[in-house]
Amino acid sequence: MMGITVWSGGPGTAAAQEAELGVTAEQRSASRPAPTASTDTNDAVESAGAVEAGTRTGNAPRDDAAGSRVPVDQRVLPVGTTQVATVPDVVAQLTVRSTPPPGWDRSLSPVVLRSTPLPPRSALDVERVTLPSEQEPIVGRAVTDAGWVFANPTGYSPPQPLRFGVVEQQGGWLEIQLPVRPNGTTGWVRAARVEVTSTSLGVEVSLSERRLRVVDSGTVLMDVPIAIGRPSRPTPTGSFTVTDIVPSTDPAGSYGPVALALDGYSEVLDTFPGENATESPDARAPVLALHGTNQPRSVGTAGSNGCPRLFNDDVVALARLVPAGTPVLIWP
Repeated sequence: MMGITVWSGGPGTAAAQEAELGVTAEQRSASRPAPTASTDTNDAVESAGAVEAGTRTGNAPRDDAAGSRVPVDQRVLPVGTTQVATVPDVVAQLTVRSTPPPGWDRSLSPVVLRSTPLPPRSALDVERVTLPSEQEPIVGRAVTDAGWVFANPTGYSPPQPLRFGVVEQQGGWLEIQLPVRPNGTTGWVRAARVEVTSTSLGVEVSLSERRLRVVDSGTVLMDVPIAIGRPSRPTPTGSFTVTDIVPSTDPAGSYGPVALALDGYSEVLDTFPGENATESPDARAPVLALHGTNQPRSVGTAGSNGCPRLFNDDVVALARLVPAGTPVLIWP
């Protein structure tokens, strides 16, 4: 995987990135299905390994719950470096909290932040139906009273491990960005339950230029035209992560030969028209993806349902260049 490295020490020695915050639990739908049984035990142990990450900015004292001053080791990742949390195959389901753990923003240490600038989130979906919900279930993704449960591996074909963009680390906890709507929603998991990798590889989409670029450590590896969402179905802006690389069963179809599924959704549609597989997470939900097209004349225009479309040759090249877990920044 180009640009991917694993932090030494294995699971539990995670670092994390700063990203735009998601919504609070109060902004999510009050309608929730009953929690599913989970094999995850991420509230059972605390990760205590050392963290390796970029530039150390020194100790910044905080007040703990008792009012005492606690030294906090704060570190910042190099510009252009981002991280992703991957769920190991021994974990069949991952439970994610919708509220911070005790001590978050108070006394947990070390704190690891990201320094890369992020696009503004368009946030047109705040008033729309939340996804998943009891009314709009999503394969492998369920809401619980405490947050969410995600099945591992994901529901796409071929099966692939769960991956989440990391927002921040504090102590043995990670704040991660979730594949739920509203886009940018975050939750909290124990660092010991996942493996955190670091990458200098990223995808940058410019809606104003209608172009997609792949950048690694400041070097542009790919620069191609795209179609963007039409005015009535705009492409959302913000920070996303490639969750799955999904070959098409119909390379001549509307999604082309392959799609790179993202952890975001259309902000104006509740379903996408098309030939999505009935057992995949996007069977009904309007999951965003970078994909090909059987309408090559649309590339370079504002003519999609919200997903960035590429020429088929370009999306094949992109899928070979960009692994799952790669960050995708969509700029206005």
